[in-house]
Amino acid sequence: MALLAPTAINQQKFLIKLNDDETVEFIDKGGVLSRVDLGIVKCHFEIGSGKKQLLV
Repeated sequence: MALLAPTAINQQKFLIKLNDDETVEFIDKGGVLSRVDLGIVKCHFEIGSGKKQLLV
């Protein structure tokens, strides 16, 4: 869901990484409003997973 959802400026300048300990890491690739985009992506990820995740 996070990859299909719109972001602040409709650019996906981030990576989502699943770590070995099953935590999720969001990597900012920079850009205008990238922090806002990360917040939106984290929200959509949590909604799509159906449960609250430990987000790094």
